[in-house]
Amino acid sequence: MEYELIEILELIKNKIGKDVSVISEADEKFYSTQEGETPDRPEYKVVGITPDSIRRKTYFRFRRKAENYVGYIDGDGETERGYCALITTLLESSVIREQPGGKGDSFKGIVLGESSGIQIRKYMRKYGITDMPCCLLVVFVPEGKQEDVLNFLNNFKSNEGDRIGAVDESTIAYVRFQDTFASENEYQSITDYAFTLVQSIEEELGLSVKIGVGSTVKSFSDCSVSYQQAVSSVRMGWTFDTKSPVTTYKEFILVRMLEDLPKYKLQEFLDILLEPEAKTIFGDPDMIGTAEEFLCSNLNVSETSRNLYMHRNTLMYRLDKIARATGLDIRKFQDAVTFRLITILYKLLG
Repeated sequence: MEYELIEILELIKNKIGKDVSVISEADEKFYSTQEGETPDRPEYKVVGITPDSIRRKTYFRFRRKAENYVGYIDGDGETERGYCALITTLLESSVIREQPGGKGDSFKGIVLGESSGIQIRKYMRKYGITDMPCCLLVVFVPEGKQEDVLNFLNNFKSNEGDRIGAVDESTIAYVRFQDTFASENEYQSITDYAFTLVQSIEEELGLSVKIGVGSTVKSFSDCSVSYQQAVSSVRMGWTFDTKSPVTTYKEFILVRMLEDLPKYKLQEFLDILLEPEAKTIFGDPDMIGTAEEFLCSNLNVSETSRNLYMHRNTLMYRLDKIARATGLDIRKFQDAVTFRLITILYKLLG
């Protein structure tokens, strides 16, 4: 047992008045200031500081003595986020952090936010990286196929300045600089480029991948922010059963805003928006699945019918049934937005 770590956790508890628990990623060793506490590690990968409104906890990730840990405290509000930022700083600054080894380790440390400003600048000088706005894509690959996808991406990229590297066995980080995707007329946006990547990987390698897209940050030094957003978008895509192989952080900004509200307030909003008869619709997987596909198909009846292998008349019948029960005709844009909001509230409260 690392007694120094326990002592630091106890000091933190005395300062903030909250119990702190941490889990070693390498050997699953568990440390907690709360007697009798059992590990409560989420199924998704924790990146940076991650509030979880379902568990009502805030998770954080830190590195100590060349080992990665996941920690958490109770609560998922702004105060807890601030505490976790402080905890992470205290735990990491209490030891001399090792410099990353090779090129791959250095890149991994940068995108995970584990490298200092000095380490990032040293990496940039060594590999000739110009500090300009960039966006990070996170590619989740099937087990055992990481090397194949890495080789494909390195051959596919058109700008040698873009950086690509493995984060773990199933995750690849792709830093794409703004001058690349801003000057290429072939792609309308970085999201368009991500869809092209998915299609190309499937055609060339026969593999299905998921890609998360973070927002554009002002410099390579901030790419860990975009990485966290990209991972978060995929996590929320899984939570909301998004069928699209590409998810973007911007899609889920509304979800992130709502996650910060207390549950009683979310319930108030849902009660206002939801007609009593609508519960039958939201409790019917077939009806919800039809509505979700219709929304994902940009309210296009023909495209939805093709994607669901459903006769157009059957689809129209279901849309009419949804309209009668909910008072929302999702063929109209405004009603479709309201319907989407209700489904988000349902998920967050479920």
